[in-house]
Amino acid sequence: GMLGQIIKFGLPSGVQNSMIAIANLFVQSNVNTFDTAAISGVGCYMKLEGFAFLPITCFSMALTTFIGQNLGAKQFDRAKQGARFGLTCSLIVAELIGVVIFLFAPTFLSLFSTDPQVIAGGARQCRMEALFYFLLAFAHCIAGICRGAGRAIVPMVIMLSCWCVVRVIYLAIALRICHVIEFVFIGYPATWLLSDIFFLIDYLRSDWVHAFERKAAKEREKAEKAALAAGKKTVE
Repeated sequence: GMLGQIIKFGLPSGVQNSMIAIANLFVQSNVNTFDTAAISGVGCYMKLEGFAFLPITCFSMALTTFIGQNLGAKQFDRAKQGARFGLTCSLIVAELIGVVIFLFAPTFLSLFSTDPQVIAGGARQCRMEALFYFLLAFAHCIAGICRGAGRAIVPMVIMLSCWCVVRVIYLAIALRICHVIEFVFIGYPATWLLSDIFFLIDYLRSDWVHAFERKAAKEREKAEKAALAAGKKTVE
């Protein structure tokens, strides 16, 4: 039973990350159709983004643990307060990092390459995406809240739909119309925003706090019925 719960809550995250990685391979294949400087610039930017992404990941993982613990302890108000506080902190930190990267992009990129064309290409991507890191933070934190509330399927469906399917279709169409690398850069914040819209709708409309309690109550009731049925068979 414990193994089943672990798989139930862990497998959607694994599938989500695997599929996003596969979608990123498709994005990279589109990037590879441009010149060497552009490809190298994107590579340098991705290294830089990896460092910027770490605080967002930390907030998301912390929220999953915090929400799960408090809902399990029936501290529902504390879970709500923690969700709001975690979201606010993550958005602020992510945007501060984005502003710093936006302002000092060439300096940071020069740590990975000394080629002026590569630095210029990476800086162009930085300045088209860095100021939208708050969108990325929002999506990951809401996903963390959903997982903590036992709703791991929701972030998997939303992220796969927006960050994989929509992004791949968008690039396939946009680059056929006009083969400009800026269209690749725009695709990231655009799909982050799309996923945020769906996450916000779900967060506001779903009773994720009490849904956890109701689900736990149903499971307890089911277990009690099974135990009662087993007891009757033993008596008979």
